[in-house]
Amino acid sequence: MWTLLGPVEIRDERTNRALRDSLFDGVFATVMLALVDTFGVAGAVTLQVHPMAIALLSTLPAWLGTLMQALLLATRQSARPRKPAVLVGVRLQALWLVALGVSGWLPRAWTPWAYVVAFALQGMSGAAPGHLWMSWFADLCPARVQGRHGAWRNAVFACVQLAVALTAGVLTRRHSAASSPWSVFFAVFATAGVARGLSSVMLARQYEPPVRPGRVEGGFGAPRHFLHFAVAIALFQSAAVMAGPFFSVWFLRDLRFSYLTFALGSAATVAGNMFASPIAGRLADRVGSARVLRVSAWLAAVVPLPYLVCSSPAAVWAANFYSGAAWAGVNVAAFKVLLSTARGQPSQSAVVLANLWLTTCSVLFSVLGGWLATRLPIWFSWRLQSLFFLSCLLRLAIAALLVSRVSDTAPESLSGLGPGRIFQLFRWKGPGTSQV
Repeated sequence: MWTLLGPVEIRDERTNRALRDSLFDGVFATVMLALVDTFGVAGAVTLQVHPMAIALLSTLPAWLGTLMQALLLATRQSARPRKPAVLVGVRLQALWLVALGVSGWLPRAWTPWAYVVAFALQGMSGAAPGHLWMSWFADLCPARVQGRHGAWRNAVFACVQLAVALTAGVLTRRHSAASSPWSVFFAVFATAGVARGLSSVMLARQYEPPVRPGRVEGGFGAPRHFLHFAVAIALFQSAAVMAGPFFSVWFLRDLRFSYLTFALGSAATVAGNMFASPIAGRLADRVGSARVLRVSAWLAAVVPLPYLVCSSPAAVWAANFYSGAAWAGVNVAAFKVLLSTARGQPSQSAVVLANLWLTTCSVLFSVLGGWLATRLPIWFSWRLQSLFFLSCLLRLAIAALLVSRVSDTAPESLSGLGPGRIFQLFRWKGPGTSQV
């Protein structure tokens, strides 16, 4: 039997087989995410979706998914198997992705909002059972190898995301937002739907351990310094979300990048993340996670500045690489801070409540960004650059006033929130370059 999974050995046959199926589930899910992330905003630009709606593409699906999580938590018995609910959500997401591809062929007056609705529903369907999947995987993967196995999975998924982005860019190299027929987007989103369908097949094959007693019990208690950390990271992420989707709009609509140029930019962001993540992890172990977080936050805060003065493809690729590296430092260091401040069994109710707060904050900032995108004066060459500059100033203020005071000491206990679950709350993913 193949017992070695990356850097760890799993001898139990049932667990080993389930983790292998879980890896392939993640690979197909990453293919889906890479296609949607690369072409989600591009499709909206092609259909001339209103800027406010484009802003909501990066936050509305997650917010709706969190609302559904709260509903599931309130109506679902804690001892019931998690697998059926997860499969329903994943299969619905696959169907809504196909509907997303079809939406561009509806009557012209309907297409923009049909696209936004289909996009929101596919994201909501995938996010709604997210807390159940995390609980399932946490019970499946042995605690002694979760860190090493999770790092190996993330490395595999990053390589897959990079390969998909480059392949999609090469296949669509002759098209741009101004010239591509909708059949290109139908092919992209239908492929994403098929990939999600294959993901559901792998999920259906996986063994689900029995739900552990008390798994969803527990309160939401946190020391003051941890609450400060959570508020700081959430606001910093939201300041990025305010302008994030409009980088893709700027690349495609204003700079008129081809899809190949655009995809290479996305690949550069992933490459920067892959390059910096292990460096940030080693530094966090040596000098302290809070110190790395503070430095990385300043680096991520100034990410928009190169886009104010540079517009050539090579310069954008270099800026995207820097963006991926800077945000990798923030994410890795935030995870380390959580490891040093949080302990105790994770609680699904606490995760849902915290996630609802974070996604609501992100939605509010994205609405603000959508409102400002068409109203700010032109301070540089394009109006959207004014929004980038404003996002930069806001990040700098949050980094100075909040992130700079984050500590990784833990004088008080934290009940109800575990590090693995809560870290997922502070890793934002949206269509396009939402963490630029």
